[in-house]
Amino acid sequence: MISEIVKILKNANIDEPEAKAKIILHEIAKLSTEEIFLRKEIENKNEVFDFVWKLAKTKAPLQYLLGYWYFMGEKFIVSPDVLIPREETEFLVKCALDKIDEIKKGTVQILDIGTGSGCIACIIAKNAKNTEVLGVDISINALQIALENVQKLDLIKRVVLRKSDIFSALREGETFDIIVSNPPYVCINDYNNLDKVVKDFEPKNALLAQDDGLEFYKKIICNAKKYLNKGGYLIFECGKNQANKICKLLEKSNFNIDDVICDMAGIQRVVVAYASEKIS
Repeated sequence: MISEIVKILKNANIDEPEAKAKIILHEIAKLSTEEIFLRKEIENKNEVFDFVWKLAKTKAPLQYLLGYWYFMGEKFIVSPDVLIPREETEFLVKCALDKIDEIKKGTVQILDIGTGSGCIACIIAKNAKNTEVLGVDISINALQIALENVQKLDLIKRVVLRKSDIFSALREGETFDIIVSNPPYVCINDYNNLDKVVKDFEPKNALLAQDDGLEFYKKIICNAKKYLNKGGYLIFECGKNQANKICKLLEKSNFNIDDVICDMAGIQRVVVAYASEKIS
């Protein structure tokens, strides 16, 4: 079975055909890793091969065809309206959870800018019970997906969603202890060279940023202190070779750099800064 699937995917020039074949057998045929290794016969062959041929024909991301993907142990609904959750974003979430532990107060207020599928907001709320999270996004379609995930994970009382162009829909006096963001950060040259499956299917407005990829960092940094409580943290995910530039932007706006965290590939993936005082 697995060899047949791999052959179809290879012939269609699908990347990583062996890995994708195993995912299909696990997700569609409901086989365990051991059962796949032992080449166990499956009952729903037609369903499996319908999915395989659809993947081969459309060349769409497997996650969009499934309609869901996993992030930090939870299953999230995804569609072409939102980015597929990625492992590198775990570093952003883990950092936020660590900072929540350091904040000594009853309820920690979190703002997630560019919430997309809601995976960051949901994992923070699920793992830190003393939090209230506001997730904002400019895309109403993305917010609909995020809402489905919030409801599915039973977080409707602690994760609120709002349509907003960064801070545009925030209310007078609304402030936060932590602002997290995985903003669009791919510059135009890198965007043009992205993997075809990413460029053709994932939402352009969630990937592409002007000004050498720094557009949204600048927009967030220049107004963030208005919405941060004293000593509050600003936590960014960033792309390759962007961390130093982001640190300079933060320092120019009188933020203090707290940490720069590398991912498993050694890329400086997360920048953490804090505001020494609140600007009214």
